[in-house]
Amino acid sequence: MGLSLGGAGYSRAFGRFSLHRDEGSLREAELAILNAPFEADGWARAAQAIAGATGSNAAHLLGIGGPLLLPLNVFVGDVPGIERYLGDPVFHGAINWRVGSVTTPMAIQHEVHYEAYRQLHDTSDYDDAASDLDIQFGCQCAVLLDSRNMLGLALLRSRADGPCTDETLSRFALLRRQLARAVRMQIALDGEAAEMMVGHLGESQCATLLLDRQANLCALSPAAEALFEERGPFKLAGLAVELRNRGENRAFQQALSRLLASDGHRSSVVHETRIGRDAAALGGKWRLFVVRLPHRENGLGFDPHLAVTVKPLS
Repeated sequence: MGLSLGGAGYSRAFGRFSLHRDEGSLREAELAILNAPFEADGWARAAQAIAGATGSNAAHLLGIGGPLLLPLNVFVGDVPGIERYLGDPVFHGAINWRVGSVTTPMAIQHEVHYEAYRQLHDTSDYDDAASDLDIQFGCQCAVLLDSRNMLGLALLRSRADGPCTDETLSRFALLRRQLARAVRMQIALDGEAAEMMVGHLGESQCATLLLDRQANLCALSPAAEALFEERGPFKLAGLAVELRNRGENRAFQQALSRLLASDGHRSSVVHETRIGRDAAALGGKWRLFVVRLPHRENGLGFDPHLAVTVKPLS
């Protein structure tokens, strides 16, 4: 989008949030984080800057939850062979002491917490992988966390980097606050885009929902609001959209997962079915269409990825 924060303008607007201003790498990392929502590859640049400012070999910006399980997976750094593990949900599950030790939003976990988690869980597979990849040390923080989703940043430190020092944790604590601000900005920008996309529908009878990369609700047209009422086909689990009929919901979630994984060209881009089956309407009450929206490189996945339109059957 071309909007950038820097120079004197940044100092006036954001200087009060910064510490150790004499340390160039820390200031550069803060700038990279705050500019991330507005620049191409901004989030990868921000993660790289955070790794550099904390003296860490690599960093991993990870989102967990939704139909894709790993909807956000941004890795930066020099860790040969890690690509074998980045897309495997098993290595981001219970065996992973980084993910497993997460507690509350904005809390920082590091080696002490990793060791405590290992004492209570079988993490041998992840231990072996971390040793082979030379990423045994580090720290992390979940910026967003609820019962269904997590978005966080982890520093991956090598044997040469060593365990986190007090200075490492102090710098990371500062930068994670800037990261949270930038993530909120990204959500606001993407939410505004979603509202603009459905705004032109006005008071029409087109019932449309927009879903993000976690299949969470971004926006809905006025006509779609009734679909979530007691006799409507939809319900919300947090911000996740589900169908009330369990069988229909299983197929719906599978379709969402398939479309979210689509490249938007050769893979599936449209799903169509009938919903609202019950004793009174065996064939369903509505026709449901799900369309994969054009893929966007920037962002964290909070922008609209799917458009869901529901029309009553004649």
